[in-house]
Amino acid sequence: MTPGTGEVRGGLIPQGEALRAALRWMGERQRNDPALPRARLIDEAALRFDLSPPETEFLLRTWDVP
Repeated sequence: MTPGTGEVRGGLIPQGEALRAALRWMGERQRNDPALPRARLIDEAALRFDLSPPETEFLLRTWDVP
């Protein structure tokens, strides 16, 4: 299992409130400004929510911006 995630019903969900909050925040920011670069959002989320390096790496590998 990947650090910072858990498997639920065949999908991955992040474990830890900071990572879940970061995902909600990034999704909202992306909806409000679709032109924001993915890497910038992840960097800002890592600082804002004090994410660990494995949590940040998880976002880099898995968070897709439509």
